[in-house]
Amino acid sequence: MTILLEDFMRTATDEQLELLHNLSETAEQEQILANRVNAIYGSLKSRVHTSGSIGVGFCEDEDDARVISAGPTHELKRVRGQMKGYMQRAVQIGMGNLGIIERNYEGYVGKPLSK
Repeated sequence: MTILLEDFMRTATDEQLELLHNLSETAEQEQILANRVNAIYGSLKSRVHTSGSIGVGFCEDEDDARVISAGPTHELKRVRGQMKGYMQRAVQIGMGNLGIIERNYEGYVGKPLSK
């Protein structure tokens, strides 16, 4: 049975609340990095990649995009690894019935959440 976040917050331990906070912050980082990588690959259409005030570079094919996105892609993999660890820890400390964990566990851990 899925537990609503509001109900969970009333009875959560300090460790559970800290983990929920870490999940939230890391999910934000993941979204920013994913957007950055997607923007680089999106620049293939215009064949030019701009990176804020840093400059302009050519992005003519997949190889260019792969090189330009290497840093953000590496960081994205690291952040997703962190999320995997947080998901596993959440289940260990009794948060497996929390909706956000149920919805995202398999995507990060690579196997279904067993209850």
